[in-house]
Amino acid sequence: MTITREVDGGVAVVTLDDGKVNALDVERFAELDAVLDDCANDAAVVLCGREDVFSAGLDRTLLSAPPEDLLELAVALTRTSMRLWTEPRPVVAAVTGHAIAAGAILALACDHAVAAEGDYRWGLNETAIGLVLPQWVIDLARTNVRADRLERLVLPGRLVDPITAVEVGFADELAPSDQVRDRALARARQLTELSRSVYAANKGRLRGAAAAAALAELDHHPPVLQP
Repeated sequence: MTITREVDGGVAVVTLDDGKVNALDVERFAELDAVLDDCANDAAVVLCGREDVFSAGLDRTLLSAPPEDLLELAVALTRTSMRLWTEPRPVVAAVTGHAIAAGAILALACDHAVAAEGDYRWGLNETAIGLVLPQWVIDLARTNVRADRLERLVLPGRLVDPITAVEVGFADELAPSDQVRDRALARARQLTELSRSVYAANKGRLRGAAAAAALAELDHHPPVLQP
């Protein structure tokens, strides 16, 4: 995968594009972490995918890998997601295509998500594909997805269209596909008008303890992706 960073008016635009479905593996998480390191002096971050897919989730070919490799993958997913969720600067997702499983998790970890109109899917479909969700993913979903819809979506692993994604809380707003990036940039710039130090401090108070607990669990109860 090529993960690129360009700066637009002080906002870093980070784009995931492997030419396919933006499948995620240990190397891709490390690459994303490194690019986020490069954003340290940027006012905000907009996270984008390809035109027709944000990310379809973990690389499915790895799910038959040895247990130690699956553990490494689960740890990488946890660390990168928590890194994104606790980024001190505003982070906005610009989603113009499928955001499924780990792809949906990355979008949920952003402060705001703009969804393109169109025929594609969002959601946590782990139950449907035989994967166990780590507790921190459930907790992350609870901070975004409507309480009266969460179980109905997550338990059967149901995917939804972008209109429903906004209605239930996977995303925050809907835009024509050719306007998603601009809307995401506008929202990011809007958030940068707030005090950077106060924004970072309050994000830390809202999310820091939960993120620390998720990371601490890696040492005591290693994540398991399969029952």
